Amino acid sequence: MLFDTEPKTSLSDLFGREEEVEKLKGGLNERLILILGIRRIGKSSLILSTLNSLGVDYAFVDVRKVYDSSTRKVYVEKLLEEIYSSLTKLSKKAYVRNVFEKLGIEIEYPVRVRVKDDVKDSLNKVFEALNEIGLRKGKIPIVFDEAQYLKYSTLGLRPFFAHVYDYMRGITLIVTGSEVGLLHDFLSFDEPKSELYGRYYFTVELKSFNEDKSKEFLRRGFKEVNVEVKESVIEEAVKELDGIVGWLVYFGKLYLEKKEEAIEEVKEIGSNLVREELKELEARSPYYLLILKAVASLGKARWKNIMDYVTASTGKRVSNTTLFRELNKLKSMGFIERNGEEYRIADPIVRYAVLK
Repeated sequence: MLFDTEPKTSLSDLFGREEEVEKLKGGLNERLILILGIRRIGKSSLILSTLNSLGVDYAFVDVRKVYDSSTRKVYVEKLLEEIYSSLTKLSKKAYVRNVFEKLGIEIEYPVRVRVKDDVKDSLNKVFEALNEIGLRKGKIPIVFDEAQYLKYSTLGLRPFFAHVYDYMRGITLIVTGSEVGLLHDFLSFDEPKSELYGRYYFTVELKSFNEDKSKEFLRRGFKEVNVEVKESVIEEAVKELDGIVGWLVYFGKLYLEKKEEAIEEVKEIGSNLVREELKELEARSPYYLLILKAVASLGKARWKNIMDYVTASTGKRVSNTTLFRELNKLKSMGFIERNGEEYRIADPIVRYAVLK
C-alpha cells in the first residue's frame, strides 16, 4: 500500500523509482554503493524493495537505532548487537548456521550471537562468515542505513570498511546517508590519509518527486483505498508538502480520518518528528538554527539576508568565514539547498518547524 508509513519492502508498493531500482540492481556487483537523498525521501524503501525482489540474502543495519544523541556517539557494542539482530533471516538457513558454527559463532533465539573475542575481533569474525557465504552462494549486501552516524563510532570503522572492501569479495557494502557531507566525511574518499582513499564507489541518488509525480502518487494511493479526493485538495497537499514521499504518505493516511484538516495535521506531526533533529543542530552550533530561521522566514535567502539576520539576533557580526562554514555544514547535512545565490530549506516540514 502506498500510504503505509513503514518502509516499503516490495516493488509493487514502491512508486516512481523505476530508474533508481534498475540502477541499484546494476550496481550490486560493485564493492561499495552509496544511496543518497534527504530524510524521508525513501532510501530504505528503495533498498529493501529491490533486494527482496531479487531474493538475495542480505543484512540491514539501522545505525540510527544505536546512535546516542545525548553523547553523540555510536557505541560499537550496540552496533554489534544491531548487526547480530539483522541476521535473523539469514541465521535460519542451514548453510548459514553451518558456516557460523564452523567459525565458532553461536546463534541463539531470539537472535543473540555469542563470541569469546573482543568487540573488534567479533565484528571481523561475523563478516568473515558472511564473506564465506557470499563467495559460495553469491554476494551478500550488507546495508548500513544512515551510515553518516558511524562517524561517531567509539571504534574507528573506516579501516574496517577498507578491509572489507579490499579482502571480502563475497560482500557488497551499501551505505545510505541523508547527511551527505557527513557521510563523505566519514568515508573520506578524497583524503590521502584515509584508508578508503581512491576507492571506487557506485552512487544512487534519490530526488524529491516533481509536482506531476507527487500528484500522481496521491491519486494512486487514494485509488488503492477507494477514496475520492478533490483535485484541489491534492494540489494543496503537493504545494505544502513538496515532493517528499514520507510527508505525502502521512498526508494520505491522515486524510482518511481528518479529511481537509490532514495537511495541518501532517505539519504538526512532522514538526514534532523533526524537533529532535533541530535540538541536536542547536547543540552542535549556536548559528545553525539562526541560519535556518533566516532562510525559513524569507523562503529563499541570499548571503546578505542571512548575515543581517544572524547579526541582529546575536547583537554582533559573525565573520564571513564562520558563516560560510556553517552554511556549508547545513548544506552537507541536507537541511538547506543552494540554487545560484539563493538558499532554501530542503524539507517544507523542517521549515514549518523552524518557523514554529
